[in-house]
Amino acid sequence: MRSSFDTHASQPGRLVLNESVPQWVRKELAQRGYRMEFQARTSGPINAILLDHAHGTLWGGSSNHGEDYGIAW
Repeated sequence: MRSSFDTHASQPGRLVLNESVPQWVRKELAQRGYRMEFQARTSGPINAILLDHAHGTLWGGSSNHGEDYGIAW
């Protein structure tokens, strides 16, 4: 079983993308020379909050894998 702490070799030009990436995006990436692989799930839950100090606002986003959400105040 692999761990997220395992050493990951750099593979310039290689992208692992979600299967739902539209065909037009795939075509553009191929024209730019990228080698693409597709998987049903390319990441685990991802949650992020951006502190926008310039505007005094908070921005949040979450992936669509499960019950993901971001909370900030």
